[in-house]
Amino acid sequence: MARLDISLSPQEVDDFLAVQRTARLATTAADGTPPVVPLWFVWLDGVLYVNTTSGNRSVRNLQGNPRAAATVDDGTTYDDLRGVVVTGPVRDASDDPRLPEVREAFGAKYFGGNPPPFDRWRGRVFFRLDPERTSSWDFRKIPAARAARDAT
Repeated sequence: MARLDISLSPQEVDDFLAVQRTARLATTAADGTPPVVPLWFVWLDGVLYVNTTSGNRSVRNLQGNPRAAATVDDGTTYDDLRGVVVTGPVRDASDDPRLPEVREAFGAKYFGGNPPPFDRWRGRVFFRLDPERTSSWDFRKIPAARAARDAT
């Protein structure tokens, strides 16, 4: 039986990530365990930016292994679950030329359009995850995907 295509289109991924508020970032610890941390994020032109505290476990893990995955999802019942997983290297974005735009996007998304208070919070750092792979699902598409599959 053919597999159902319930993935999000690139535009749907962009639209979904623009409004969602929390990404769960999975890194790899030195002993191989995969800690997962919820973080606020912004998605700009296909790059996931996060802000976190320098020296925390995720940052230390990324120094040892920059590869990570971030999951963003929503839905309350099985038939309305949807989400995106982005996987790739994470790097320090302190020198990213888009950082002013990233900061503005954080302000718009999380602080009512006000400048984010990151400069007042101790040890804040920005990172960017450059997706090498993106996977997605939208269970709301199951009925249409079944109908399309059965029509072939």
